[in-house]
Amino acid sequence: MLSRRSLVIARSGVKLVLTDPAPMVTTIVMPLLLGAFLIPNARATLVSRGWTNATGAEYVIPGMAVLFAFFGITMIGTLFFKEHAWGTWDRLRASSASTMDILVGKLTPLYFCYLIQMIVLFALGSLIFGYRPNGSVLALTVILVVLVAVLVSFGAMLVAVFSTMDQALTIGSVAGMIMAGIGGALAPSSTLPVWTQDIAHFVPPYWALEALRKVTLENGGLADVKTHILYLLGFAVLFAVVAALRFRTSDAKVGTT
Repeated sequence: MLSRRSLVIARSGVKLVLTDPAPMVTTIVMPLLLGAFLIPNARATLVSRGWTNATGAEYVIPGMAVLFAFFGITMIGTLFFKEHAWGTWDRLRASSASTMDILVGKLTPLYFCYLIQMIVLFALGSLIFGYRPNGSVLALTVILVVLVAVLVSFGAMLVAVFSTMDQALTIGSVAGMIMAGIGGALAPSSTLPVWTQDIAHFVPPYWALEALRKVTLENGGLADVKTHILYLLGFAVLFAVVAALRFRTSDAKVGTT
């Protein structure tokens, strides 16, 4: 449960997100626009692999969701670094809020923003392109909930490790897209070069996409994706630990207005 100080910070974070909803809108609209071009080829691929009733959305919607989720990780960095650029971070530090209050208060609204973004994207994918998971909806929900935890902890780690907004956003976007590509967001990981298949298991998008594939195409339930979820939780914990060890409210950060 959030403390009173965390709630105050969280409300402020929500206002900041709502004043510039463009990043959230972009990570919903762009996957759908690209999906319209990718779905025909994805359908042919799925049909050739035995899913004769596939529309192509079964592969494209999860892939685009994961790709743009990691690309859009910059929203977390922006929210932190702009506080430094505006000069409001020092006022936040001077308040009675602890470091944990600040972290929880800043990250909680971002977590729900990413989760809403995911839900809206999958819902629109269903309405527009006929995305229909043949497995457990509960399992799909749990995967998305845990995946968003990975995203938020990854974003927090970027904020903690890097001292400038440009560093965090550039490296975060590039690393996120590379991980998503290796993990199979653009093409099944089994069709990628052998060297990428060897390292795919070491990036969270692989486990997220494999879990989504099982739920979407293979009638998967929670029992079928429990290993994937555990790996995702492991990545979330790893990123969170690095963030906790490196994050200092007194660190000088360079943001832009």
